[in-house]
Amino acid sequence: MEILITSKTHKGKAACVGGLVLANNRLVRLLNPGNWDQYADTDFDIGDVWDIQFYDRQDVEPPHIEDIIIQSKQYLRQIDINNHLLNCGVTIFRGSPNQIFNGRLGWTGNGSGYLGNRENLPTNSVGFWISDRDLTLDEDGKHYNYHPVNAFTSTKRFPYVGFAPKVNIIPQGTLMRVSLARWWKPEDSDLSERCYLQLSGWYGLQNNDNQENNFLDEDDLPF
Repeated sequence: MEILITSKTHKGKAACVGGLVLANNRLVRLLNPGNWDQYADTDFDIGDVWDIQFYDRQDVEPPHIEDIIIQSKQYLRQIDINNHLLNCGVTIFRGSPNQIFNGRLGWTGNGSGYLGNRENLPTNSVGFWISDRDLTLDEDGKHYNYHPVNAFTSTKRFPYVGFAPKVNIIPQGTLMRVSLARWWKPEDSDLSERCYLQLSGWYGLQNNDNQENNFLDEDDLPF
């Protein structure tokens, strides 16, 4: 089937690659046999269309239901991904961060979004979002901030996990991809497991600086 590559994000030393099946707008995550993510130097690039034969991964844990296992692949072409996503009918969240995943997210005191209620899950762990305000790169160089309209609203922070070089400002109206990390909790915490919100990347925006991405190494294990 023809699959449009929509994201490439850091996952330890590997690359987590997301896609969209052109025939039906199904959101997928491309894994190799053994449930392994792609190598960091994968041939998959955002905007590419590949002919991929695959089968569904069986042991998925909602909302991470996108995993497919690649059987064969062949590069076809590249398309204008921003234009395609805006016009293909895929769901796009619009407005403040509270609209992402239709309001199912909670927010920590430091502004991190998360999914914590297993009884009220979104249909997917990835989605597309157009913000009503600019997002600005944090001083730490690892997060983007959505600043509040007034003093009664807290700043929302988005850890950036994409491969593309960072930009200082993501202007309002820019199409972005967001995703939920796998269920996780600190070993020494009494909190329940959560899926934390991440910013995967953006479309139709030229990079305005050459800052490098710095990410902590994690065990390169299959999920």
